[in-house]
Amino acid sequence: MLRLCWRTHQTISRVTLFDRPNNLDQITSGMLVFSDGSTLTTGTLPDDAKQGLETTFPPKTVNWLMFVITGVKPGSPNIGLAEIQVFNAQ
Repeated sequence: MLRLCWRTHQTISRVTLFDRPNNLDQITSGMLVFSDGSTLTTGTLPDDAKQGLETTFPPKTVNWLMFVITGVKPGSPNIGLAEIQVFNAQ
């Protein structure tokens, strides 16, 4: 689980998740949880961190978001993200 918090509310509309840069472990599913009470499920992240999994949604005004890992590739020894990007709504 990873939680990002902001001091003021942010209006966001896109999150990109990057898996760890190796072929040993991989996130196969997850959930984004937002401070407004909404959630979004995510699919499998590309397994090399060269490309991220982009999730777009209607603008949300929040002061935190959480990413919860709900599934991993069998035998994954070290689960985590290399990077997370959160984008303000345009």
